[in-house]
Amino acid sequence: MQRLLFGDTEITTPTVFKIDKEKVMSDNAGLSSTCVFVGDVKGIITTIHIEWAGLKPAEVKAINDFILNMDSLYFPVTYLNEEFEEITVQMRAEGPAYEQWGWDPHRRLCKVLSVDLYSYSGAGGG
Repeated sequence: MQRLLFGDTEITTPTVFKIDKEKVMSDNAGLSSTCVFVGDVKGIITTIHIEWAGLKPAEVKAINDFILNMDSLYFPVTYLNEEFEEITVQMRAEGPAYEQWGWDPHRRLCKVLSVDLYSYSGAGGG
């Protein structure tokens, strides 16, 4: 990955960066009596799973400033998509999960911080 931006802030390079895309189907989607799938695709949910290892407190704070922002649910994320094009998408996050090494005075690091980011694109500009 060349870089990861939350807004205009360059974020530390993650150790895991996984993109999942899932179709959102219409309410009437399913198999017909003749075993043919029916229904319409209403949109795509993109989930980006990101993990970082060995972050310093300032790096954790930079991530949390976006993830835990109480004033704005969505924030711009710039990354390389699956076609290696740099794109910027409005995304939201539920919240980070992290394990710390804070009890050791020589290793005050966040052992692993992970977060899932979500975006939706659908018919009608969703």
